[in-house]
Amino acid sequence: MERVFLRPLETTDINENYLSGFKDEEVTKFLGVDGKSLTKEEVIRYINEGKNSKSYFMHAICLKENNKHIGNVKIGPIDYKHGISDLVTVIWDKTQWGKGLASEAIRLGIKLAFEKFNIRKLSAGIYSDNVGSIKAYTNAGFIIEGTLKDHYVLKEKYQDRVMVSCFNPNFH
Repeated sequence: MERVFLRPLETTDINENYLSGFKDEEVTKFLGVDGKSLTKEEVIRYINEGKNSKSYFMHAICLKENNKHIGNVKIGPIDYKHGISDLVTVIWDKTQWGKGLASEAIRLGIKLAFEKFNIRKLSAGIYSDNVGSIKAYTNAGFIIEGTLKDHYVLKEKYQDRVMVSCFNPNFH
């Protein structure tokens, strides 16, 4: 039984707890975002930009037991012509790491992307040192399609980009 659920991320979710999660370098080091300078206004603008453009959609990952918001799933950018999209997942509440919750959230994100947005193929690009994310995505049903050598630079060290994907069975 799933221990988490997804719901649309709302502007009211953007509170001090949310912002402090993104100030932690351990949380953001593989996201390519500087969370230290992130403001409530920027996050709200980003959420609304996705909704209004319909190019991406943010969802809160919440614990079923107490509705606690622990992370996000982003579906997008969506390329409607080709039926493809990225699926980005972050658990910013570190007390919830290592419990398999990211895999559960990814599975729910897959279902949402396939059923609501009619996505044909989901993809994610993961830093090679981010072993936890690679495991979370493959445990949720993604396959490793390939590796882009030395794609990222993290703290002056090159990192491969591990490309994972998941196909909607309704298109195959």
